[in-house]
Order: sequence, then structure tokens, then C-alpha cells
Amino acid sequence: MAKPRILHCITVYNGRDFVPAAINSALRLDRSDADIDVLVLDDASPEPGWSEELAVFCRTQGAKYYRSPRNLGIPRNVSLGMLAATRHSYDYVVISNSDVLYPSKLMSAMLEVAAQPGVGSVTAWSNNVSIYSLPNIDPNKYLKNQEVVDWLHASLNGFFGNAAMDIPAGISFCIMIPTKVVQDVGIMDPCFGRGYCEETDWSLRSLVAGYRVCLAPGTFVFHQGRGSNLEAGLVSMNATTVPANEAIIDLRYPQFRQQVDAFIYSGILARAHADALSCVMRDAVQQYGYILDVGWIARALDREEKNVRVCLSPDGYSNRAQVSFRGFRIDIPFDPSDAGGSIRKYFERDPTIINVFDRGLHADSLGGAFATEPKHVHVNYPVRI
Repeated sequence: MAKPRILHCITVYNGRDFVPAAINSALRLDRSDADIDVLVLDDASPEPGWSEELAVFCRTQGAKYYRSPRNLGIPRNVSLGMLAATRHSYDYVVISNSDVLYPSKLMSAMLEVAAQPGVGSVTAWSNNVSIYSLPNIDPNKYLKNQEVVDWLHASLNGFFGNAAMDIPAGISFCIMIPTKVVQDVGIMDPCFGRGYCEETDWSLRSLVAGYRVCLAPGTFVFHQGRGSNLEAGLVSMNATTVPANEAIIDLRYPQFRQQVDAFIYSGILARAHADALSCVMRDAVQQYGYILDVGWIARALDREEKNVRVCLSPDGYSNRAQVSFRGFRIDIPFDPSDAGGSIRKYFERDPTIINVFDRGLHADSLGGAFATEPKHVHVNYPVRI
């Protein structure tokens, strides 16, 4: 049986600092389950010399390249990719921003979701994907790394597999659409001008046509966020949308905001976040071990957060500990009368290091709870406050 054909479209506007990394990341995608062509759609980038440089880069790296003769704006540029995929008989089209890093196994995971009954689009999970974002305190610091992206995807895929979460609207930072759905629903509406909200409109049109709009929690794509749109002047550093385009959505779909609120209040997303973070932490512990810090002032000994750290208050009154790893945070419950046993049960192993910063009930009890010998660390309090 022939493998499905995917046209992976990366929309570009300027972005010399981040576009090459996204293209290289796309070109290393695993092709075990699909034939993948990468098409770079340059929307007449105005930065001097950049389009010429990008054309040469794509040619030497093995990506297809097309530059619009004039600036079209995001909706029309995306539509070029959708039309190219349908015209050249691809089975799927992937629309993607240019400030992303993909895991090598992404397409296999997205295909498993896209092939399920009634699915009209599949949005990848990410650190920066509207309301669906997996919370991280500084993704550009902790997650902007190809090996980390591959690892996170493998962790989430191992837990969620081919789960399909029905969501109010897809996000075209990285979205897979079967071309038969494009032929039925159509392309992006050009009324959204230079961009923002066009994928919301398309998603809601696809829902009316009877298709499911899904998020794939078993995937992870790093998204720097708004790179091209900042370059294009569509948004400022403090803006996340275009009010005029939001008004079009409100006019066409007056119940959409209530549907989004209902989805958020359903708890489905919060449960997915909790499950994902718990999965990531447990997998990281199995691979790297964990450090147990006990004290009010647990100094940041691992500023890159390459190790899992469990921070426990020393007093014996709290029944939750904070776990941190690469900018992710999760609070885990434990039995205050048996802190060590509870933490061991959660992670199914002892800590590799125990740092005791302050005296207290938990600090005193940990010596007998683990085989690891606690280290009593004296913290120098700040001279200035």
C-alpha cells in the first residue's frame, strides 16, 4: 500500500534569525509512514537580500521554494499551500509557521489522529498554541532545542498515543488537513487581510460541514510565537490578535466565545495539562533521576533545569510539593505524615540528591526515609533586599 503524500508548507515573511532552523527541522522529519515534501512560501519578504538567500538555502537543503510577486498576507499565502496540495494530488497539507521546531516523529503521530472518523483538521500541541498551550515559564529558554523537542514529543506520545481532543477551533501554527476536506470546505477567507483569525473562521466552517476539529495531545512542536507577525508589523510585542478580525468572527459566529468558555470550564483541557505535566516529570525522572530540595529558600542550583527538582517545605504542614523541569511546573500531593514514602511512590524511585536548606519536621524525617544521605546546605541570605 502506498504511503500517504504530505505537502508540508512553511509560511515565511522575513525571519532570517529563525526560518532556517524551522526548515532544517522540517527536512529531518521521519518519512517512515509518509512521503513528505517541504514547500517554503515566501510572502514577498521585504528584508534586502533575504528572499534570494532563502531561495538558495532551500535549493541546497532540498526544500521547494516559492516567492509571491507581491505581499499577499497570511490568509492568501496559506491558501497557496492548500491549493498546491490539492492541485498536485497530495493526501494531506500541513500549514505551519516559520518560528517552530518539529519532532522527527511528528507526521506519524498526526496521521494517526487525522485518519480517525470525521476528522477535518489536527492541530499539534505546543508551548504556544492559544488556549491549548502547555504551560511553561520560559519556553524560548528551556525548550528551544531540537533534542528537547524530540524528547517531549516522545514522552507525550507515549502517554496520549493517537488521542484526538475535540476543540473549538484549530491553530495554523502547525495544522494538518486532509486535502479532501480542503476541496469540500474551501481555502482561507481573504477578508482577514494580512492575518489573524482566518484559521478560526476556516475551522468553524469545517464544523458546519460536519468535520471534527482536533488537537493531538500526543504531539509536541516548539513554537517561538508571533515571529513573522512581529516582523510584518501585524502585532506589537504586547498584542496577541487583531481586533478588526476578532470582530468578523463575532459577527459571523456569535456563539463562538461561549463555546470556547464552555470548553475551558469543562475541565478537559485542565485534565490534559495535568496529565501531560505528570507524564513529562515521571519520564524525566526515569531518565535523569531527581533532586529533592527541602527548605524555604531552595537556591537555584540548576539554572538550566536539566534535572527534575522536587521542592518540599520543611515545616510538615504543607501536603503538596512543587516539581520543576525545563520550565514546566506541577504540584504533587503527598501524605505529610510520610513525605518520603509518598514522593517515592509517586516517582517509583529514591532521589539522587537530597538538599536540606532549613530545619523542620520534613527535614528531620527524610534521613530515615531514603537511602540517599541528605546534604545540609547553608544558604547565604541576600545582603540587599
